[in-house]
Amino acid sequence: MPIDETETGAPNLPIGWRFKVGIVLFALALVPYGLLAAVVFYKLPLATAAALVGAGVMLQKVIFVSAVAVLGKSGFATLKKRLFAKLAPADEVGPVRYRIGLVMFMLPILQGLGETYASHAAPHLIANRLWVDVVMDTILIASVFVLGANFWDKIRALFVREAYAVFPAVAIPPRAIPVGG
Repeated sequence: MPIDETETGAPNLPIGWRFKVGIVLFALALVPYGLLAAVVFYKLPLATAAALVGAGVMLQKVIFVSAVAVLGKSGFATLKKRLFAKLAPADEVGPVRYRIGLVMFMLPILQGLGETYASHAAPHLIANRLWVDVVMDTILIASVFVLGANFWDKIRALFVREAYAVFPAVAIPPRAIPVGG
């Protein structure tokens, strides 16, 4: 049986019982979070609530690791490809989309800087600070998708010491070339 390689390098194997069990385990890994929300809002003694939250988080991690182990490398690659194929940012984006993404990326950063000083100058302007922060964080996350996958590589390059910028060659307009040397 021929094995087809995907972008991740994992073979694209037929879907069997392991893939189905892995999907069920991934779904079960979300259940503890729903139960923990009820534990937090229910009036329990602090020690009991902390113990239940700790046990729930550990249970979620065990289920998640079990799902990855059952899926294996090829099953996890297939699941990731199916779930996030539509969510993945485009590799190349146009100039208008790139400018919009840069504004979206910089707005939360500038707002965070301004909020620091605005709290001293005009405290009444930042009365609903939590909601402003939630909106700005959402805009920041959305901006990475608007900017595309190449922008994520640029951000990642900031943390790689050996990385350097390579600027595209600028084409010289035909009229600027002198005739005859």
